[in-house]
Amino acid sequence: VHGFWAVSTLFVISSTGGTILSAIFLPQYITVGASGGILGLIGACLSDIILNWNLLFNDFVNPERRSRFAHAKVLVVLLLDVVVNIIIGMTPFVDNWSHVGGMMYGFLCGLSTIHMVSPRFFGDE
Repeated sequence: VHGFWAVSTLFVISSTGGTILSAIFLPQYITVGASGGILGLIGACLSDIILNWNLLFNDFVNPERRSRFAHAKVLVVLLLDVVVNIIIGMTPFVDNWSHVGGMMYGFLCGLSTIHMVSPRFFGDE
């Protein structure tokens, strides 16, 4: 939906942000992995949900109750994924600062670049 280059750029920025936060708080360790970028994509998705919250639960866009439940379920699954990754980050040899930094950078990048969708986009005047 957003395109290869936009998602790739967001992934790289989130990964870099997670690595920077990890280097600040854990300077004695060298860490590698993609989890900062993955949580950055989740953070961007959460920022998209926050920006378009009224549209997701709009009666015109989602006239069926089942569709609204599906959107709420997606939000619950994303938040559960974040909680599980933070819990996993508390185990030895897993860098939780990279997780938190990647999600923070992804969320902030999402807030700064994702546009709010107008209900008129769907034909609601």
